[in-house]
Amino acid sequence: MNDRFIESCHYSMMYEKKPETKGSFYQSAGKRGILPNRISWGINAFSKTSNKLKGKINEINGQYKVSEEGLYKELNQGKFHTSIWGFPLYPEFYGYGIFDERHDLYDLVIVHSENICSSSMDIHIFRGLGKLEYQEAAFNYLRNLMKKPH
Repeated sequence: MNDRFIESCHYSMMYEKKPETKGSFYQSAGKRGILPNRISWGINAFSKTSNKLKGKINEINGQYKVSEEGLYKELNQGKFHTSIWGFPLYPEFYGYGIFDERHDLYDLVIVHSENICSSSMDIHIFRGLGKLEYQEAAFNYLRNLMKKPH
């Protein structure tokens, strides 16, 4: 898989935490019309401890407003959700998720933050690259992209 193809699948957005909130982030830069303008960051739902959830470190949730356009708006009555998992092979990234396996999309979501997502985060979406055999190529592409001088 070459970098040109991966680049064509890549969307990047920056979210900043709304002051005086626990985990409400608003899009401040990047490609618009992909995710909701406001997302919720944090594990808010109670879940049972299981082996499947051991690597889970966080969640992204969002709801598109009626007037908002969005890539995933029509999939789940305007709701967006993905669990975020750690990936030890790429410690420079906070984690990753896959959206939406239920609809056979397998879009890879990679989260990067210089402040451990306490005040801002970059969310990178790679359309169709969420399957295990493509994930490493997307991570390598993003790692190399971030090393380039801006």
